[in-house]
Amino acid sequence: MRHSIFLILFFSVFFSFGQEKLSNRTLDSISAFIKGSKDVSFTSDERIAYANKAISYSNSFGNDSTLIKSYKALSSVYLNEWDIENLKSVNLKILKLADKNRDTTVSANANYILGFAYHDELRLDSAYFYYSKAVKQFKAIGKTKSYLDVLINMSDIQHTERDYIGAEINAVSALKTLEDLPKTDDNIELQWSRYNLIGIISGELKNYEKALEYHKLAFNVIKGHPKEYFYRVYSKNNIASIYRRAGDYKQAVELFNEILEDKILKTSDSLRYANITANLGYSQFLSGNYNKETINALFKESFQLAKVLDDKIEIMATSAYYSEFLNKENEKDSAKKYVNLAYKIAKDINMNDFVFQTLKVKSQLEKDSSNLFLNEYIKLNDSLITAERSIRNKFARIDYETDVIKQEKEAISRQNLWLLITSIGLLLSILLLYIIKTQREKNKELQLVQQQQEANEEIYNLMLSQQDKMDEARAIEKKRISQELHDGILGRLFGARLSLDSLNYSTTEEAINNRFNYIDELKGIEQDIRKVSHDLNTDFITQASFSEMLNTLITTQCNAYKINYKATISDKINWDDITNITKIHIYRIVQESLQNIYKHAKAKLINVTLKQEDNLISLSIIDNGVGYDKSKQKEGIGLKNIKSRVSAIGGKQIIDSQINQGTTINIEIPI
Repeated sequence: MRHSIFLILFFSVFFSFGQEKLSNRTLDSISAFIKGSKDVSFTSDERIAYANKAISYSNSFGNDSTLIKSYKALSSVYLNEWDIENLKSVNLKILKLADKNRDTTVSANANYILGFAYHDELRLDSAYFYYSKAVKQFKAIGKTKSYLDVLINMSDIQHTERDYIGAEINAVSALKTLEDLPKTDDNIELQWSRYNLIGIISGELKNYEKALEYHKLAFNVIKGHPKEYFYRVYSKNNIASIYRRAGDYKQAVELFNEILEDKILKTSDSLRYANITANLGYSQFLSGNYNKETINALFKESFQLAKVLDDKIEIMATSAYYSEFLNKENEKDSAKKYVNLAYKIAKDINMNDFVFQTLKVKSQLEKDSSNLFLNEYIKLNDSLITAERSIRNKFARIDYETDVIKQEKEAISRQNLWLLITSIGLLLSILLLYIIKTQREKNKELQLVQQQQEANEEIYNLMLSQQDKMDEARAIEKKRISQELHDGILGRLFGARLSLDSLNYSTTEEAINNRFNYIDELKGIEQDIRKVSHDLNTDFITQASFSEMLNTLITTQCNAYKINYKATISDKINWDDITNITKIHIYRIVQESLQNIYKHAKAKLINVTLKQEDNLISLSIIDNGVGYDKSKQKEGIGLKNIKSRVSAIGGKQIIDSQINQGTTINIEIPI
């Protein structure tokens, strides 16, 4: 299959029909190579090779728009393979071409991808620089969804870098943009995330009333969402934490207890359960009205769960809270054990809030070293103040410098334009003087050229006439060969079979067996020729069994990935009622899902089920892989591609994933 496609592409470049123009042949070749780069049945190396061939031919063709398309095809392969370094290199070239051609849409997308690439590498300054360019361009050209996505990424970066004011401004801009978009599940989820972010920022700034307001908005906006349970637990935990930090311990304890009344939380989200259990114990301790055994049990349960889940942040938080309690209860040795563990993790992962908290406890536990801890506390505090002052204006400076660069480019462009206009004017004046001076000589030359042109036209007409005759003769010859193949060869084969059949009256067993073998062989030849003739006029999608195509896809990919699988495709599905576009999307969704599982899930078993219920096609893809925490991990390109395909055919999609419990994708597609 792959070799045959490569040959088709090869011959389309070097053996085009004589009457086609060179530019058309080149464009056809470029289109064929770009198509090859998008064909997921090829290996990544093959797809990269096709994209590079498209770039090479585009360079020779000399058309920037074609070259941009070729680079974008290569960018798509690198993005699919998560080759971040090459992805950046290609998009820098795309950006240069887009700026040269003043193509804002291409430039915006290239800036977005570059921001994404640097974001993935945690090079946040560079990521923000490209995001800040993309967000202005998307806003200018009215690409609302892309504008929204970049705003969200920018606010996340600013929050990570502790630029709380800038993060809040971009989060509010994202919320305003969401007001103009349809109330889809995805958009409601984004709305929840921005309310939640503003609530977290307000809590960091100790504006607890505002923090409560936005966490409650987040809690309410997610009502009716497919993931309502998960997000509401998250928001309720945040609200209770704000009450605790504001000193309203009674309200905090009531809310934490209310969350823990849900008995399924421990199994459905063990990490969240551990976090809430530790928060409950800490709130009871801070209130001063507590039972020692109860708090001991809460902290120990939380710590054990965090260790089993190997979550360093939860181990650190629980240890820090527990050490304060143990210190208060005068259990100094145990308090030292937990505070040292919390301090080490906080230092390793740069969680400065917990570094402060643990230093305070350490100074109380180790009196001899209290001055040392105090000096470290002061030094850390001073460095954080300096860093925050620097960060406060960093992103504003990036925005300003981006605008300055843009203005400088525009000024240079204007200067170049005036220089070009002046140069053209001067050249035209010189040319006009030259034409006037040499007019007489030119008239004579023009007469000779006209005579020569007339002669050339006659020759050209003769060539066209001769070419038409050659084409007509070629067509007649093709028809004759076709008739000879069908009427001559098939006729002779049929006659030979009849002749051999008539000889079967011979009584020797060996003769009869040999003749039957010859007859069977001739039948096979006849069927092969008819099959070739038939296949040349057969449409792949409508004639092939779609169920068999899916089974082949699943078998081939799972065997290649060395993953066990179970595929159940109902034979009650009437594929004739389903459009080819829908079939193609179903095929690509299954293919993308299998690739995602192989790349990220580390699964041992995949279960694919496809059935029809009333007027719906139900597709279920289940793996027993490592799963992921959807609150902490953004959707990758693969999941976004699947979501886009489901949306394109009017379907609905629900993804359920939990740590160490695998992932389930359920999709319903209307017929």
